[in-house]
Amino acid sequence: MKLSKLLLIIAAIVAVVPSCKKTTTQLEDDTKAIKSYLSANGITTEESTNVFYQVITEGKGEQCIPGDTVAIKYQASTIENPTNIFEKNEGNKAVIYYLPTTLGGTATGGPAPIYGLQIGLTTMKEGGKSKFYIPSSYAYGASKISTDSIEYANLIYEVELCEIIHRDKKH
Repeated sequence: MKLSKLLLIIAAIVAVVPSCKKTTTQLEDDTKAIKSYLSANGITTEESTNVFYQVITEGKGEQCIPGDTVAIKYQASTIENPTNIFEKNEGNKAVIYYLPTTLGGTATGGPAPIYGLQIGLTTMKEGGKSKFYIPSSYAYGASKISTDSIEYANLIYEVELCEIIHRDKKH
């Protein structure tokens, strides 16, 4: 093969390769997928720090804040398969979570929910029910949630904030 022909092929490959690079972040891709899902299903939501939420029941108690210990009932699915519940509280028993004082951090009192759920909970009042659409970047990322789930799954959490048990600014 002539050198000029080889150089032409190499130049064509070099020109194509940069266009194959991903130019968006995972969070941007997640947000776009969630917005598309919401639009396709006629769902109206509000947004807080890239977590989309739909208030089902407003609640009448205190607003949840970072540092709270909360009791919630929930079920979780993905936007890719919203009818397949992969996680939920057992029976009618609420789950206790400790929200870190800095969202996304760790809680010293016990288990903290995923970052997206931490954000979502701070939009709720005690006694309220909401549905959250959480980007994979704020959830499990590249990890699979269950054997039949996909990587980078955007989540749907249906949550009832049963009670704010304790306000402790230490965790």
